[in-house]
Amino acid sequence: MRQIIIIFIFCACAFAQNNIPGEDFNSYVLNALKEYPTDGTHTYYWPKSGGWAGNTQDLYYKGKLFSKGDTKKRCYCCGLTFEIFFNAYKKYCADNKWEFNIANFDSAQLKKFRGQWFGSDGNRKTLLNAITKNKLGKKIPFSEAQPGDFVQLWRHSGSGHSVVFMSWVRDSQSKIIGMQYWSTQTSTNGVHYNTEYFGDSKGLKRDETYIARVGKSSREN
Repeated sequence: MRQIIIIFIFCACAFAQNNIPGEDFNSYVLNALKEYPTDGTHTYYWPKSGGWAGNTQDLYYKGKLFSKGDTKKRCYCCGLTFEIFFNAYKKYCADNKWEFNIANFDSAQLKKFRGQWFGSDGNRKTLLNAITKNKLGKKIPFSEAQPGDFVQLWRHSGSGHSVVFMSWVRDSQSKIIGMQYWSTQTSTNGVHYNTEYFGDSKGLKRDETYIARVGKSSREN
């Protein structure tokens, strides 16, 4: 009996570890966002009230509706990046023949995680806080950013944005002066690629640009 219990615990721990994506998760993020047209199909919409979580489509988790999508396929930034994370994770699990089970969360825990992703707890690092706090990935320095990383950026104006990193914009001396990203925003009529620049008094704030990568490295296996 003791051996059976030990084997069960070992298998449970192995499952918990193996259910975290690997280093190739960014490719799943990039493939997921390619499913969204950039022709105004998914416009930006920020509601003044209500419980809608900013996703374009219904999201199902463990056989039940987790988050209702907008009937007009609209979205807002953190709702969209969470949706991309959710769908990429679902595809990753399917390809690896795993149960779709994000970090062994039940629905209530996943809602708490989404709240952290949105910054509902007041933490300005939002998705970086959610990913690292729940051991789903790590913080990434500017020098190591790759397409498919998730980013929470803040502007000198006080506004923020939740995006998927695409590339850096550099000057003639190769200094980083801006970022190209994918998200939803009014300036692009919803889902599209966009570019913004860092500045000392306007534009993006370097010290409040938080980059996170989902997945564990091969060294952690």
